[in-house]
Amino acid sequence: MHDTFLLSKISKSLKDICVQNKIKAIENFVIAVNHNSHINEENLREHLEIYNKDNIADEVKIKILREDIEEQTAIIKILEGETFDN
Repeated sequence: MHDTFLLSKISKSLKDICVQNKIKAIENFVIAVNHNSHINEENLREHLEIYNKDNIADEVKIKILREDIEEQTAIIKILEGETFDN
C-alpha cells in the first residue's frame, strides 16, 4: 500500500494536535485526501487504533473526503474531542 507514509503523517499530526490543544480523546474528525488515495475509513481506523490508541475514543467517527489536492497530502477539516480538565 503506497499510502503507508501518509497514514503515518496523519497519525503524527493527530498526536501533535492533541498535545497542543490538550485533547484527551478524538471523537470525530473529517479529513480530505487526494482522489487517488487508497486511504479509507477502515484502514485509517485500523492504523489509528494501533498508533493513536491513547488519543482516539472507542467510538470515533471518521469521514474521508476526496478532493483535488496533491498526492500524499491530507487536510484535517474537522477535529472534535474531549479535552483534559484543567
